[in-house]
Amino acid sequence: MTRIDFYTDVAALYPFACRAARTVYRKGERMLIVLPDEAALRGFSAQLWAYGDTEFIPHCAASDVLAAETPVLLATDFVADAEGLVLLNLSPAFPDTPQRFPRILEVVGSDDASKATARQRYRRYLDSGFEIHHHNMSDARHD
Repeated sequence: MTRIDFYTDVAALYPFACRAARTVYRKGERMLIVLPDEAALRGFSAQLWAYGDTEFIPHCAASDVLAAETPVLLATDFVADAEGLVLLNLSPAFPDTPQRFPRILEVVGSDDASKATARQRYRRYLDSGFEIHHHNMSDARHD
């Protein structure tokens, strides 16, 4: 069954998501990162390019011709051919057919709007029978 982890009260979403992408990449797994819009996708891509002085996290848009060979894919929707990839959701949307992902990371900011949409997704996962693991990051160090 799909493992779902909610990381809430994340002060710095993109740096947190970059660390998550690095962890998944180092494990040899592939990941789909869904962002709310094209501007967010471009901004996050720039952060991945600049992440760490001596590290490189290979990534591209899910629509790119190199997507099949690239470990980290970026998209603004839950692309159809992402089955088996780890999903990191930075968007307010609920994934269609969440069971096609072995693991889903829901990263939630500390603002009220992010929390409100995250509560809706949390409830939908519960109503669909998924077990949810919650991690409150309010006291975590975000560097």
